[in-house]
Amino acid sequence: MSFQLPLVLGHRGARAVRTENTIEAFDYACQNGILWVEGDIVLTKDGEAVVFHDDTLDRMAENATGRIDGYTLAELETVTLKGGGKIPTFAAVLDVLKKYDACMNVEIKPSSPELGPATAEKAWDVVRAAGLDDPDRIYFSSFTWNSLDRLKEIAPEMRRGVLVEEESGDWRAAAERVDAYSINYDQDLLTPELIKEIRARYRLMIWTVNDPARAKAFREQGADSFFCDDPVAMTKALNG
Repeated sequence: MSFQLPLVLGHRGARAVRTENTIEAFDYACQNGILWVEGDIVLTKDGEAVVFHDDTLDRMAENATGRIDGYTLAELETVTLKGGGKIPTFAAVLDVLKKYDACMNVEIKPSSPELGPATAEKAWDVVRAAGLDDPDRIYFSSFTWNSLDRLKEIAPEMRRGVLVEEESGDWRAAAERVDAYSINYDQDLLTPELIKEIRARYRLMIWTVNDPARAKAFREQGADSFFCDDPVAMTKALNG
């Protein structure tokens, strides 16, 4: 296998179709031919890596509230998510990848900025333990750029993507510092001039694009990849 990001990646597995970041979401995407998925890695109170997007359980949980880093892994195993499913360990999600020979954009999503390096270290430990420390199959990204600094130190062979949103500030110095492979940008902040600038040096990955017409327009401007909530439907629309 050689490294080649696809046009469409499954955002949090396939969050429009299955509960986001659950085993069911990743299994659905992979089973339907989406062999690159994206998921968010955060640490529990006892330092275990789970796949969950928010800092708190409030939006997603049926029977719990509060910060996710205030719960141990054992406590999180009792949490039921709205829409069904459980919060999976990162290791369990990697088992899904191995089942389908699939690949993953691992977003380091620390619950606080100072946990960026530790979250990156733990994610890398889990990847290595799963035997997936393959730069053609695992690709890291983060809004918390100090986690990418740490990954460059401990896993220099792995590609890194600088995630950018409105609150991020100027991404350019961070991209240079971490030797970024891609810039992963909020679709609402992009302009033709910015797209041209990014594409001159990096791959451009855009989140979260769910309108096929908009995806086609971005592709015509040079975008490389899109994160999509229904990756199966988007793939069909773009290939149709």
